[in-house]
Amino acid sequence: MNTDLKPTIPEDQQTLTQPAKKTRGKQKIPIEFISNKSRRSITFYKRKSGLIKKAQELNELTKCQVLLLMASETDHIYSYASDNLQPIITNPECQEFIRSCID
Repeated sequence: MNTDLKPTIPEDQQTLTQPAKKTRGKQKIPIEFISNKSRRSITFYKRKSGLIKKAQELNELTKCQVLLLMASETDHIYSYASDNLQPIITNPECQEFIRSCID
């Protein structure tokens, strides 16, 4: 005789309850223009560093030549170049050309 009085719940109906999250965590944001200038600036600087990191990784993993140029709203130019392309961003004539293209 079975003395166990617990009702059996089918496995497909059993759910584990998890404690409520305290933060929103990593969420997908819509890709659209950010109208708030402060938020836009913060987003640019965060994504800029991530993009430079990805360019470095691509160069290290594949030994391909990478040249990355970014211009912020404040007209600052940020760049990354693999070893063979360094002269392009360090040569004064090339720097003038890059500046003329961005202005």
